[in-house]
Amino acid sequence: MDAAALEQRALPIPEGLNAPEDLVIELARVWWNGTGPIMNIRPALAEPGNIGVVLAELAWHYSHAYAEHHGFDQLTAFKAISDSWDRAHAQAASTVKTETAQ
Repeated sequence: MDAAALEQRALPIPEGLNAPEDLVIELARVWWNGTGPIMNIRPALAEPGNIGVVLAELAWHYSHAYAEHHGFDQLTAFKAISDSWDRAHAQAASTVKTETAQ
């Protein structure tokens, strides 16, 4: 797929980025290629633990999006996301320096 086609599938820049320009930064760009995620990340937060907050917010927002767009119960969607995180996190924690956690 070429860059122009990918750009058409890209998400728009979100509203609400009203902080000073030097404080606004994109942390991750994640694509799914049919078998797994392909991503670029920027470790820009001073405290690595804050990424956990970002991931928790993502899970919460994804569960609401699945409820709104796909008819899932929000709590069921959130549990599925959390359960999957637990399994994937355990697998990632048990791997030794690999290219991906999968």
